[in-house]
Amino acid sequence: MNRLVRLKLSSAEYRYDIRISDERLLNSLIIELASLRYSNLFVVTNTVVWKLYGPLITASFKKAGIAYHVVLLPDGEVHKNLKTIQKIYDALLLYHADRRSILIGIGGGVVGDVTGFAASTYMRGIRYIQVPTTLLAQVDAAIGGKTGVDYALVKNIAGTFYQPLFVYSNIHFLETLPHRIYRAGIAEVIKYGIIRDKSLFSYVQKHRAGVLAQSPQSMLKILYESSRIKAEFVEKDEKETSGIRMLLNFGHTFGHAIESSTQYRILHGEAVGIGMIIAAKISYLLDLCKKDVPKKIEQVIRDMELPVSINNLDIQHLSKSINYDKKSEADKIALILLKDIGMPVVYKMDKKMLKKILMEVKI
Repeated sequence: MNRLVRLKLSSAEYRYDIRISDERLLNSLIIELASLRYSNLFVVTNTVVWKLYGPLITASFKKAGIAYHVVLLPDGEVHKNLKTIQKIYDALLLYHADRRSILIGIGGGVVGDVTGFAASTYMRGIRYIQVPTTLLAQVDAAIGGKTGVDYALVKNIAGTFYQPLFVYSNIHFLETLPHRIYRAGIAEVIKYGIIRDKSLFSYVQKHRAGVLAQSPQSMLKILYESSRIKAEFVEKDEKETSGIRMLLNFGHTFGHAIESSTQYRILHGEAVGIGMIIAAKISYLLDLCKKDVPKKIEQVIRDMELPVSINNLDIQHLSKSINYDKKSEADKIALILLKDIGMPVVYKMDKKMLKKILMEVKI
């Protein structure tokens, strides 16, 4: 089965497809590549993905007569930095990449982000394709054209908005994911339910067993709904200029701070899950929502076997990390809080007040 989400950017008169599939791996990708014109093709991936799928990629491309170069990167968030971008540039220069070249990022969110960033900056922009292999990347990171790298322990402080040619998401990639990494991706699915679609939130609650077991029916459902919601936000606010796309950052202000505060020992999705609980609890403390809202959110995150707290979380360090958030301005920061499930709100708060209220939040 193949399902299609078409993302249309009215500001740039540009559209591209997000293809969600349970077909044999790479089928549609190979067909699409065969129809494209390019001077050079580069597969950007990491050592873990290449060990799992390198033989399949090699055999599939060879059978289709598609020549390519491999740019092999180390695995992990700690390598999402400018040194990795330099490594990609080195490969592009070595093999004489020009503006008609195409990059294909095959991997999780880190691979997708660095591939997009390199593509957006090499020769002021070349084409690239997203092939996300983790749930987190399939439902979020690969969609919408956000690229970036971390610097000085600040998450995504350097980056661009740069849209891919298309996104190819196949549920079979998820079969080889460590269960912890798969569960971390569910946090982003929960987020979409919280900020936009109560029915998706309820689906995850009611179909806990199918979601955790990665049943094809559940996978296609949550991938399609999450991709559809993400595309709607991106279409309305591609570069976060109107504030609409900012709502997608629910839980992320605190999540990114938790990641950097723990030197990325906590996975992104795990940190976002905890960040959503913090945001919901703050919403209640500010009388924006009822007491049952943070309770419901914490329960579904717990049901998905995600952490709901961190031992010895340093609030001082957390507050300092939040100051580097891109939604931070002078002495205020824009937080995404809740009036109810499906009813997010942008709330500007004084940073000193935020630090004080964080002391009241028990995590």
